[in-house]
Amino acid sequence: MHIQELKNLHIACFPGDEAYVDYFFDNVGARPFTLSDGKGVAAAAYVKIVAARIYGKTVRIPFVTGVATRPDARNRGNCRSLLADVEAALKEEGFPFVMLHPFNHDFYSRLGYVTINETKGFYPSPYGAEYTLKPLTKDLWADTYFVYTEWAKRFPAHVFRSASEQQAVVDMFTTVCDSGYIIYRNGTPNAYVLIDNGNIAEAMSAADDAFDGVKELANKRVPLPASGGDPYSMGKTLNLSALLRLLPMRGVTLNARFSVSGKTYELEVNDGQTTRFEESEGFAYFMTEGELLRTVLGHGKEYPFSPLKELFPEYNLALYEKY
Repeated sequence: MHIQELKNLHIACFPGDEAYVDYFFDNVGARPFTLSDGKGVAAAAYVKIVAARIYGKTVRIPFVTGVATRPDARNRGNCRSLLADVEAALKEEGFPFVMLHPFNHDFYSRLGYVTINETKGFYPSPYGAEYTLKPLTKDLWADTYFVYTEWAKRFPAHVFRSASEQQAVVDMFTTVCDSGYIIYRNGTPNAYVLIDNGNIAEAMSAADDAFDGVKELANKRVPLPASGGDPYSMGKTLNLSALLRLLPMRGVTLNARFSVSGKTYELEVNDGQTTRFEESEGFAYFMTEGELLRTVLGHGKEYPFSPLKELFPEYNLALYEKY
């Protein structure tokens, strides 16, 4: 496989210049999967393994960071075939599910992906608290990480970045994107935004009103995790039994019957340990795959009548991982 061929395909399919493409291949650390035809690579997909903190534990999640199909190879099922190969490989490696941020929600819905979380945009108020605003530069990455960790305290189920990963994200945005701003209140980092192609790609804050009164953000939509908004993260179950092992049992004892994806299952848990999980028959509480994935990732509070409700703490979910 020639890396330049993949770079050329990336340039043909994604916005951005050659500097961004070089950065993506040199620094993001995504694993390529390819599908070839007589002309070379017809389609490529890139998977990055990210860490998420869920119920106090770190879980490794495969994120599809991009799927590209050569323009003359489109509408031939290549993308569908490639994603099937990716999913099979990830399942074989033991991952219970896969996630992505869709370029087209309907397209991925037809491939069996379901919405896990959503975002709503808001436009900052023109009036707000006093602040100091600085253009984001590489040397300010530590201040953004302070904001990131404060933000994460409000979302116990979230993608977890180490300090070095946060530094790499800031480095990328200040090198090949439009950069962004960092906002201080009383000398303390209070919020930051990362801007790509004139749009806010990521917004993190330590306080709900952190963006109010920031005139530089006027007319810019600030994305925030929220229910009932636009689809953001999507996912697909690869191994149901492995997925259920991510549930926080915490000393619970129960016998639950539920139905998902047209099949009924029985789950027995004794003092926090799964003693039986098998396919069954008959009537059971129905859960969509989206509900099940959100449950595992921390949205149990949304399903008060679920037979598994005893396992769910009321956590919020915010999976932002653009690259």
